[in-house]
Amino acid sequence: MIAHFARPMSRTLLTGALATAILPSSLIAQDAPKKTPVDAGANGAALPLKHAPRPTTGAITSQDLMTRLYIFADDSLAGRDVGTAGHFKATTYIAGELKRLGLKPMGDSGSYFQTLPLKTRKVDRLSSFVAGGTNLALGHTWGFRGCGNITIVDAEVFFAGPLPEEGMPTVTPEQAKGRVVAYSITGNPARQRSVVGRVEAPAGSVGVLFLLPVQARGVLSYVLQGGLSPVDPNAPRDARLFVTDSATMRIFGSGMQMLAPGALGAKVNVKALVDMQSPAFPARNVVAMIPGSDPKLATQYVAIGAHSDHVGTARRAIDHDSVLVFNRIVRPAGAENEDKMGNAEQFTQINAELAELRKTQPARRDSIFNGADDDGSGSMAVLEIAEYLATQKVKPKRSTLFVWHAGEEKGLWGSAHFTEYPTVARDSIVAQLNMDMVGRGSATDQTGMSADGKELRGGPDYLQLVGSRRLSSELGDAVERVNKDRKHNFVFDYAMDANGHPMNIYCRSDHYEYAKWNIPVTFFTTGGHSAYHQLTDEPQYIDYPHMQRVSRLVADIALAIGNGASRPKVDGAKMDPRGQCKQ
Repeated sequence: MIAHFARPMSRTLLTGALATAILPSSLIAQDAPKKTPVDAGANGAALPLKHAPRPTTGAITSQDLMTRLYIFADDSLAGRDVGTAGHFKATTYIAGELKRLGLKPMGDSGSYFQTLPLKTRKVDRLSSFVAGGTNLALGHTWGFRGCGNITIVDAEVFFAGPLPEEGMPTVTPEQAKGRVVAYSITGNPARQRSVVGRVEAPAGSVGVLFLLPVQARGVLSYVLQGGLSPVDPNAPRDARLFVTDSATMRIFGSGMQMLAPGALGAKVNVKALVDMQSPAFPARNVVAMIPGSDPKLATQYVAIGAHSDHVGTARRAIDHDSVLVFNRIVRPAGAENEDKMGNAEQFTQINAELAELRKTQPARRDSIFNGADDDGSGSMAVLEIAEYLATQKVKPKRSTLFVWHAGEEKGLWGSAHFTEYPTVARDSIVAQLNMDMVGRGSATDQTGMSADGKELRGGPDYLQLVGSRRLSSELGDAVERVNKDRKHNFVFDYAMDANGHPMNIYCRSDHYEYAKWNIPVTFFTTGGHSAYHQLTDEPQYIDYPHMQRVSRLVADIALAIGNGASRPKVDGAKMDPRGQCKQ
């Protein structure tokens, strides 16, 4: 699940029984469940750091899930960051299993892979922007977005007006001809990126300029950021420039609040240079299908998905157990608790617990975000469901589509690409079942917060549902009915699905990219915990019997939808696929 990362690490945690006063949110920890049995009758002992794989079977079992997840979240995959060798190995493993199981490839060119159009972007610091004879400072007063070089010579700037959240100011071809058209950004800064993304340069213009208010200066760091990013072949190709309030004064001679539509500014000269390179390893979705058994319904699809990527490695190794104990005591929600630094009483407890640990086990330095729960658990649960359905003598009437999305942690890249360029007809997908973080959920886990700020905790029958009735009440009813009739006996927690919830979970995992196209969805998760986006999200802390139960539930829901007389009816408020996600 997407998270926002905190500031870089300023101090490290030492080995032994010493805890530091500061840890970054991206280097925090979890507590192991009190009992983590693998099979019924297990003695509840802690699971090992490594596990010898065993052959998997057609049944959905905790042993199969354990075998798969220890492979998928192993250190050798280096945190599965998209565009790296580790993620390439992870998707290769999934595709190899699908081939072994006989699923039909549904990716590019008859393969299991749908490659994302990603490039590594590096801005040349020699880029220049001259306004009225003044050279503006790149990164301080101006920036640019795009995947190509921008050259503008002696072009006037025409102010079109404020950029509303809906609609566009009218600019005639005569007003735009040979000019840079400027818009001021007002309103909610959190929505500025999506508003800017839909703007196209007016006909005849040589580029678009966005005037940023004081409170939105941080947009410059976003538009100049390097690293891996998607290149949408249908995205606007025009010059897209951003300037701060001080640069606006240079161009127009006044602040943007004083500008009237139609105002003309100084002539500008821009040379924006960017280097775009393909990543060493392709970022790719994995897509496969089990054909339906009913000729009339086989062209409809029940989609089941998860995300295969995680967040890679830390810049330096620190003591695993120190992180584990620190987070359990100080940051029980992991990365969601980045503002918590601990107090003297908590550090006394941390040091005491570390001293006890050191009596029985040596220090272990760690730098890999294994992503066992996020979302190794969902990815391997989907693979286990695929094996289960593939071995059924009678297949569901509708086809079952399996998609492992890449780049979810970067911003839902893989699911956005798949739903924009689906390998099956988009309107033939009758529902999407998303599994993200389905391996925890014990009573010791803080699984989230209610909309009014109350702490949520897991339990033996715990499962969070998000979005199950937002588009289709029939889908929500089906989920409840399968849980009851098939005696799965989960207690569903809908607290995180509340309208206006500040954590905005509905918009933070891959199901949203399907929902925005009005495909009914349900997001299944056992919720957050102190290992969320931490070095301690490792396979030995997963509750495999609980993960098995969740997997069996989702498999039965897929069967119910796949064999249903009709597809789930969309009776909720329809969404705008180009709009802003609002929970």
